[in-house]
Amino acid sequence: MLDKKYALITGASRGIGAATARIFAKKGANLILVARNKEALQKIQDELSLLTQVHIYACDLQKSTEIKKLFGFIRTHTKELDILIHAAGMMYSAMQMMSREQIIKELFDTNFISAYELSRYASKMMLRQKSGSIVFISSIMALEGAKAHSAYSASKSALKGLMHSLAKEYAPHIRINCVAPGVVQTDMIASLSKEEKERIIAATPLARFAMPEEVAQTLLFLSSDMSSFITSQTIRVDGGLCSF
Repeated sequence: MLDKKYALITGASRGIGAATARIFAKKGANLILVARNKEALQKIQDELSLLTQVHIYACDLQKSTEIKKLFGFIRTHTKELDILIHAAGMMYSAMQMMSREQIIKELFDTNFISAYELSRYASKMMLRQKSGSIVFISSIMALEGAKAHSAYSASKSALKGLMHSLAKEYAPHIRINCVAPGVVQTDMIASLSKEEKERIIAATPLARFAMPEEVAQTLLFLSSDMSSFITSQTIRVDGGLCSF
């Protein structure tokens, strides 16, 4: 399905990013895996290197200089790029009156500015080969908003606006889409209380959280030729949850 295609996956050391790396490897993709934690990346590399070619690169995506170096690494080691999955992200929960300016800046640097820079460099490589797929991980909070998540919702909503604009800018050669998960069973929800988790599950028609692999399957679909006529779309993977 992704035979010999080169896929760059950020946030690949855990959660949705790691699940995506595993599924893509099984489908034949060559991987460039990015995260801050080099040791965690090496574990994923050891796990998947028997299946496919795996390159790892540890960097801080909040820094544009690091993203520039990342693409220097990619051009040196692969010389091509077919897929960008931007799964790295930062969660921040606070009422607006209690929000801290520095954390909001870090939030936007991680969730939005990094996506802008990654897609800028990736698109240059994809345009040369006249093909490519870019998928951002947004959130249902970008679509519905959520109490005590105004900054997070705004950062994920910015991704949606970026996606729509770039899908028009880079058509017909590059397809660009978003996936908007609901609550996913990852360590990002560790701070939720038992009561909060129960309330969210009760409001979800499918009556559970998503598993990272279920989001990764949607990313596989949007990265493959199965979605060859889909661009500028946001696909919700939320079990029917509208807002909470």
